[in-house]
Order: sequence, then C-alpha cells, then structure tokens
Amino acid sequence: MFNTPQYHTACQIQRKILEALGLEMQQANQTPKPAPHAPKLRPAEICSLAKAWSDIEDRKRILRMKGLPKPVEANSGPKKAKPKTFVE
Repeated sequence: MFNTPQYHTACQIQRKILEALGLEMQQANQTPKPAPHAPKLRPAEICSLAKAWSDIEDRKRILRMKGLPKPVEANSGPKKAKPKTFVE
C-alpha cells in the first residue's frame, strides 16, 4: 500500500494508542477488540488519545496525497418533484 517509513511509523503509533485504550487488533482491517488487561483511564486521557488518533489519521491522509473530503451542504434537503407538464 504505502511504503514510506513515515506512514508505517504513523500506523505503529496508532497501534500504541489502541493498546493505551485497552484495545488490540486481531487482524488487519478488522474492528479492535477489548484487551484482557484494559487500563483505567481518566476522561482527559481518553480525550487526548482520541485527538492524537485524529491527528495521525490526518497526517496519513497527507502522506497518501489525498485532499480533504468535500463539505456537506446543509441546505440541500430532499428535492421537490417538478409539476407534471404532460396533458392528454
């Protein structure tokens, strides 16, 4: 996939964050499962780890040379059907 050392380092840091949260990866691309030795963390520590995860995901996006996702327009609701114009 991405063979840059920086990308692999970011992935290793994310594995360490998962371990600090008490989660472990069973296999690649699967949902992490709770580890048997889950540490007790304060909410501030969990918040800090979650922000670090988000920052690393952003750095990985930059290393993959991908742009930011397009913003969602809040005003675009369901479109109304146009009135029928065909008359017999």
